[in-house]
Amino acid sequence: MTPTTEDALTATAAVDRIEAAVHPRPQDRRLHARGEAYDAVFTPSGVLSDLTTARHLREQTAAVVRFSNGSGNQNADDRVRGIRGMAVKFLDGQTGVADLVAANFRVFPSRNPEGFVELVEIISGLDGPPAAKARSAAGLAALLRRHPESRGPLLDFVRRQPPASFARCRYDGLHAFHLVDADGRRTPFRYRLLPVLGELDLDRATGLDRRFLSGELQELLAAGPVEFTIAFQLGEPGDPTDDPSKAWPEQRRLVSAGTLAITGLAADQQHWERQVFDPTRLPEGVEQSDDAVLAFRPQAYGVSAERRLSART
Repeated sequence: MTPTTEDALTATAAVDRIEAAVHPRPQDRRLHARGEAYDAVFTPSGVLSDLTTARHLREQTAAVVRFSNGSGNQNADDRVRGIRGMAVKFLDGQTGVADLVAANFRVFPSRNPEGFVELVEIISGLDGPPAAKARSAAGLAALLRRHPESRGPLLDFVRRQPPASFARCRYDGLHAFHLVDADGRRTPFRYRLLPVLGELDLDRATGLDRRFLSGELQELLAAGPVEFTIAFQLGEPGDPTDDPSKAWPEQRRLVSAGTLAITGLAADQQHWERQVFDPTRLPEGVEQSDDAVLAFRPQAYGVSAERRLSART
């Protein structure tokens, strides 16, 4: 297979290394293994109508949302620090026309795929026996010397407590994209999903089940829809679009693309578990940036999906 990164890492090799580190079940996603899908409706604000021809950003659209624990382990503990994910698939009938993929990380922990895979390997070892922990700690120090861009995101992440609710967590899309209008003008943006209920961290885990997040969300939904604002941070000249490890200045214009109302658990969980939520699935009116990590993700997803779907048959 032709190398796909500057360090000759292929999608197959990346997935092989992640599997060796996290030991997922064959039929599961290699990361974000445990999750549930929910029905939703997106109502656009109209603010972006002059910046893009994308229909889902101009008209009310049905959607499916998948919340997940970021681990590759189905039995991962929601009560401890870790990645939580929120993915959105905008629908035309039953067909996905655009995907958003976001996590409770403010920026991507590496500027390239190699750094991310190595980080997964190292973090997985931190939960092992003492000898493995020592090797992983040394490996993490070496990784941060090679990838200094990871220091800030990791430090910020380990300082935060785990979220108290899927519905009270901010999720960032991490990558840059471009809105394209009818005349071909392009506006760079990054997206984030902001909980209307506000953010809330877990202060104590006493009495909570290790899988409490799904049940807590379904209790909230029994009282009515749970809403998120899909916000777009609009870039300016000089803001990097090729490096997901670098945040844009917070003073950049932040606009509401619209409101995502989650209404309840989706009926066909098996169907949505077979689907891929791919941040490069984009409609006319939205374009990919020159981000190498973003370009690599669908290749790795393809390898993972082929393996897990084959194991389900």
